[in-house]
Amino acid sequence: MTPLTHHKIGSVLACLLLLSGCGFHVRGDIPGSTQEKTLFMTGVGKGNPFYADFRQILTAGGGIMAVKPTEANAIVNVIQVKHLRRPITLSAVGRANMFDLTFRVLYEVQNPKGDILIPEKELLVRREYFNTQGSPLGQGLEEAQMRTEMEKEAAQTLLRQVVFSLREKMAAPS
Repeated sequence: MTPLTHHKIGSVLACLLLLSGCGFHVRGDIPGSTQEKTLFMTGVGKGNPFYADFRQILTAGGGIMAVKPTEANAIVNVIQVKHLRRPITLSAVGRANMFDLTFRVLYEVQNPKGDILIPEKELLVRREYFNTQGSPLGQGLEEAQMRTEMEKEAAQTLLRQVVFSLREKMAAPS
């Protein structure tokens, strides 16, 4: 091996050692014990894509989706999940060509005893898109893809908000 190769290997090893000692962890990991990361969700069925996205993101971060509300640290009560679509602009012939898509989640969080931990909140994810009316089939597929991405973003945001709020509640003196 050449001295340059030894230098490259040494640099890589030094970086790895520095990262291992600085508290670096993979993004998305939810800090806390397993009990603190155990959530239960009501208001949406297990077959709902939003529920599946929330569960997947929770488990990827080291959390657990509880089977029963009594097993959870917190219960996320989803009051409403709704997609909204509204035209924003019209073409010269009067057809809508720009749309506003909104995914709305209304929720609250409580503990298994029924005490409200996070009062009712609204979470909105919005997208705007332009449709030239050239391909109606393509428009439907594009809109479906955007709705799927919006649901995933809402699930990630909801989990972050719940974990952050719960962590603040636990840290605050009573």
